[in-house]
Amino acid sequence: MSTTQHTDAIEMAKARRRPLPDTPQVRAYIRLIKEVSQFHDALVQASPSEQQLTEVTETLASVRGVLEDTAVAEREQLYGNGQLGGPNQLLMPPITYDALADDELRAHTVANKYYMGLNDTMHGGVVSVLFDTVMGRMAVGTEGRVCRTAYLTTHYRNITPIGERLDLHVAVEKAEGRKRFITGQLWHGETLCAEAESLFIEVKAGQQ
Repeated sequence: MSTTQHTDAIEMAKARRRPLPDTPQVRAYIRLIKEVSQFHDALVQASPSEQQLTEVTETLASVRGVLEDTAVAEREQLYGNGQLGGPNQLLMPPITYDALADDELRAHTVANKYYMGLNDTMHGGVVSVLFDTVMGRMAVGTEGRVCRTAYLTTHYRNITPIGERLDLHVAVEKAEGRKRFITGQLWHGETLCAEAESLFIEVKAGQQ
């Protein structure tokens, strides 16, 4: 029986947080991610015929084979590397960071219909993922700390619309040693859509 060897979390975070180089490969990858995001948006709104579905499925299977043949280890992947919530991921709408200090953060995003729950509003799970990402970035701060989420509680105040600008306000309320107590708010204009409180803990050397 084989034993999986896990990489130290601090080493992995340093490797994956390095800014993506401005190379033809990286630019092409980001274009691919944008195209996949637009595909997701089109997919959830479409109702193709059986023949069209079969053709699209066969095309996707062929493309998937190309990607599977180029699989690499996590630290070598392009997906999700660089800025948290950046343009090279699909887990959530891309996040634009407007201001970042060691105790406060401002960011914004716009979600397409792939992230919809019901009636042109964002799925509640996506709201929590947005909070986890920007709060995690707040925990990293300007010193580059490596932290993990201990808990995150989301309170939904109003519906969160799809296709419109949403602003995220995040702040460190208290720091105790390796602990960072962080709060966040999600706004649509003057409307508070959701707010959250969380605890992030800085990992120790050797932890996964």
